[in-house]
Amino acid sequence: MQYPMFKVHMPVDEVMPKIRSVLASGFLNEGTEVDKFSKKLSSYLNVKNLVLLNSCTSALTIAYRLAGVKPGKEVICTSMTCVASNTPIINLGGKIVWSDINPETGAIDPNDIIKKITSKTCAISFVNWGGNPAELEKISKIGEKYNIKIIQDSAHAFGSKFKGKDLSYFADFTTYSFQAIKHLTTGDGGALICKNNNDYLSAKKLKWFGYDRDNLKDKKGDWKGQRWDADIDKKHVGYKFNMNNISAAIGLVQLNYIDRLIEKNKKNANIYQNAFNKSNIIKTIKLPNEATSSYWVYTCLFKGDKNKRDILIEKLISEGIAAGLVHIPNHKYSAFEDFYTNLPGTKEFSDHQISLPCGWWLTEKNCEHIASRVKTLSNQIIN
Repeated sequence: MQYPMFKVHMPVDEVMPKIRSVLASGFLNEGTEVDKFSKKLSSYLNVKNLVLLNSCTSALTIAYRLAGVKPGKEVICTSMTCVASNTPIINLGGKIVWSDINPETGAIDPNDIIKKITSKTCAISFVNWGGNPAELEKISKIGEKYNIKIIQDSAHAFGSKFKGKDLSYFADFTTYSFQAIKHLTTGDGGALICKNNNDYLSAKKLKWFGYDRDNLKDKKGDWKGQRWDADIDKKHVGYKFNMNNISAAIGLVQLNYIDRLIEKNKKNANIYQNAFNKSNIIKTIKLPNEATSSYWVYTCLFKGDKNKRDILIEKLISEGIAAGLVHIPNHKYSAFEDFYTNLPGTKEFSDHQISLPCGWWLTEKNCEHIASRVKTLSNQIIN
């Protein structure tokens, strides 16, 4: 039997009529469906100032741009994430300053952030690994104290909470991903949530060349037509990053399922937690107090060395269990070689991490079986 790491949730029978309706309308670009999805998603997350985009990478690019990333400016960020968290910094001409992470959690270390702040720092960026919130209050206070923008990549963490609130409450900019294998998928897509209203207004312009398309829509939410005579100012020379109606139509259906999908991830992760809590070889990751993870994947730590960890992963894969590394440290890529620094916490976490599938497609018995095989194989490899 196969136990995949990821599986796309797609209620085809409900999605197809929505897509047919969009195709038949002749209006495929950003219009009514995007407007509906934006309102429904904002209500679900209980947030304001949400901008829908074609990807989380686009959302991050706009966030970095609004935070002032440009040549001569620095961004303190984590290497232990998807490359999409950090490539926009290079593309905007900024300098990356790596902060280390807590090797027991995979989350950026607030104490190391403080050590890396200089007069050139314009932003602090981090990922909520696997759905696990970082120490959001501490990071938020650092941003306030030093007047530095906080950007959190929550691509893994849709549905996660901190003190019962959406994660965006604790950052100047929060990005979500709706790429195919995420909790909520629109095929591909993303969202940017801005704490500041002026940033929100700027983000709406930047996503569409420099225009705020909302000002060019009729009461139904469809674009009123070409308005190229509207001015584009120098500050807002933008991109083509908007979401389209086809993606939004999929998102509107997916939102009807998202609660049960996330709850399934949590229940499956809890099976692993209970199975590994007393293990001497597999270590569970602890969350900050009052944090709730949506567990995009379940990451644990193997106490043996890296070579033995890799053997464990290969044995699990040979049995159809898609264990693995969803990301490796970015500073290992030659694209980031100009910013290299020693990151002992990152190395320790990277050498011991194992991610296991915990999504909606797995039953309780599936997860119990996976946990049992992880423990049995781990004992065999170590002993």
